[in-house]
Amino acid sequence: MQGKHRFAILHCAFAAVALTGCAHNPQFSGQSVTDPVLRQDVMKNVELLFSAMTQCRSIDAVNTSITGIHQLPSGAVERASETWDVTGCGVSKAYTVEMRSDARGETDFSVLPQR
Repeated sequence: MQGKHRFAILHCAFAAVALTGCAHNPQFSGQSVTDPVLRQDVMKNVELLFSAMTQCRSIDAVNTSITGIHQLPSGAVERASETWDVTGCGVSKAYTVEMRSDARGETDFSVLPQR
C-alpha cells in the first residue's frame, strides 16, 4: 500500500470496517524515524493489512526497527526503511515500511508485508 503523509487516501472498501475494531492504541516500542502524525498515517495502512491478512482487528503491540536510513548533509532524513513487527490476537506479522521525503517537505511511504 502507498500513502501520502498528511494527505493519505485509502482506497480500500473495507477501511471503515477494519478501523472500527482498531480504536485502542497499541503499545509501540523500538526505534523509528516517524513523528506522531506520520506514525498514525502509517499505522492506518498497517492496521488494514494486518486485519486483511489475519482477520484480527485488534493490534496489541508494534515493535519498530530502522533497517536503513539515508540522511542529507543537513541531517534531514531523505529516505528510511523500517520493519514493523505487529502482534494481535496471538498472531504476529512483519511489515516493511519505506519512507521518502518529497520536495514539499512531506513524506511518501509504502507498507508491504514481509514474506
